[in-house]
Amino acid sequence: MVVLHFKKTDANQFLYQTTTSVTIDDLTAELVELNNLRLKIDRAAMALEDLAAKGPLKPEGLRGLNENGYDEYLKAEDITVTDGLKQMPPKVGTRKVDDQSHYRTGWVLSEEMTQKMLEQATSMKTLIHKSSVDQKRYLSKETLNEQLDIVRGLMMMAYPGFHGLGAWEPIWVILENQEALDEKINLTDDLEVDTTILWCVNKELQKGKKFSDYFGTNEKSKMVVKATKKGGGAPQREPMIDDETHKKMLSFYHKKQEESKQFDEQENDDQCLNSAWADNNQLKRQLHGQNGIQWKFK
Repeated sequence: MVVLHFKKTDANQFLYQTTTSVTIDDLTAELVELNNLRLKIDRAAMALEDLAAKGPLKPEGLRGLNENGYDEYLKAEDITVTDGLKQMPPKVGTRKVDDQSHYRTGWVLSEEMTQKMLEQATSMKTLIHKSSVDQKRYLSKETLNEQLDIVRGLMMMAYPGFHGLGAWEPIWVILENQEALDEKINLTDDLEVDTTILWCVNKELQKGKKFSDYFGTNEKSKMVVKATKKGGGAPQREPMIDDETHKKMLSFYHKKQEESKQFDEQENDDQCLNSAWADNNQLKRQLHGQNGIQWKFK
């Protein structure tokens, strides 16, 4: 199997296994789907963590407002707050925690269920972390979908039928595939098959060809693959040396500099021994009138 190191950004990268017989069209579709699914897992982990720690998200009109000040807004007949309170989902939870941002209700579930949700969020973050590349862990669509299924199961136990959650709750939106992401607004790395171009060793992998047309049929190779938008040009080249080697080289260079500096200091300390006043035979040459004599050999 060919090992592909897909690298969109420094934080967004993973390992994927394929074959040299795969077409560029299929490879593009597979990598785009895996990239988007990986980012979806990341968003689901953060949404699950926020829900477990601080409770359901408030309606948009109440976000950022302290609950103690609702009465004042109602007296002033504030339409935004009034509509927000009407949209507020029923309270579900056994404990009340403080949310400093006032974006969430603060009503959380039992400690046992909260712990399960937090552990699942941590597990998903670990699975998709960029360290998986160094650990040589390969991502697959089946593995990532399995994590989403686990989250669905947890949500059915914690909030059956999403009872107690608003339709705007991030984890609900993610699991129901209702996300509307905008690259400029959300700063997402999500890709589209039609507008994605793959690059490998600074070569554009053109659709309609096979991977073997570019790199032969060696199934034991490992390559870095990058993705850009159509018309975006070639991505930045990979550095000639990795970060770890670069750090070792800098460390060696600074070590040699320090050694050279210490050597120069020692030489300067011994420089006085070459002075005239440090010569033990200076007085003898003066008495014999041999001072200042220069010898010249022919």
